[in-house]
Amino acid sequence: MVQLKYFGDSRDYFKYDLITHLLTDGVISNYAFVPMLTNHRVDGEGNKTSKHIRGKSKELLSFIEKCDSKSLEHWELWLKPHIESYVTVHPVNEMFFEDATRKEYWASFETVIKTRNALIFVDPDTGLETGSPSYLEKMGREKYILNGELAKLAQALDVSSVLMIYQHLQNNKHKHKMSVHKKLKQVIKASGSSLVLAYREDDLAFLFITKNEAMFSQLCKLLESYHESSGHVYKSIHYEFNK
Repeated sequence: MVQLKYFGDSRDYFKYDLITHLLTDGVISNYAFVPMLTNHRVDGEGNKTSKHIRGKSKELLSFIEKCDSKSLEHWELWLKPHIESYVTVHPVNEMFFEDATRKEYWASFETVIKTRNALIFVDPDTGLETGSPSYLEKMGREKYILNGELAKLAQALDVSSVLMIYQHLQNNKHKHKMSVHKKLKQVIKASGSSLVLAYREDDLAFLFITKNEAMFSQLCKLLESYHESSGHVYKSIHYEFNK
């Protein structure tokens, strides 16, 4: 999730437009949310204002603009009409992900991660771990999902559910596709699953893991239809390419 100060920005608009698309056709009935919310930091990341992009929901943009506070609880209100259940851990705005207590954090979300027939969205600051241990320390380990944690997430995933993970990419747009393929290889190695794929727009990608061929096929169709309707210029779907 990054930090509450970024609630409703352009990345939120993209992620929840995509999430809504994945939940509206009835293939997936429930939504489970692991926000990985981090404490406020003074940094230069910036807050990119949401603006409408052809093919994306004007209703969602209007909803974001009408929100009177920066709160994760708004997303439950938005998604409730599209699902049977919304599962997370409360108080959602106060459950912070910190490196010193990461084991306790994952333990508190154990039941959430095991939700059946759900889109389970895990929303780290940056994404999967990258670089050396010293690099992770320098950048802030709380911004990443470690490979061992990814393996446990995949293991806990119910066969009827889909795991969706936020992945921020480097600034160089010419390396975005290569970066996504590198992350997919990392997912395959850590999770042991070959039923993986990714969807990207600009410098933001979402990694997906499934355990069921039928669900994987349905997910592919949903992402292909989203890709086709999105008016974003820089977009791509990445399938498991070792298959």
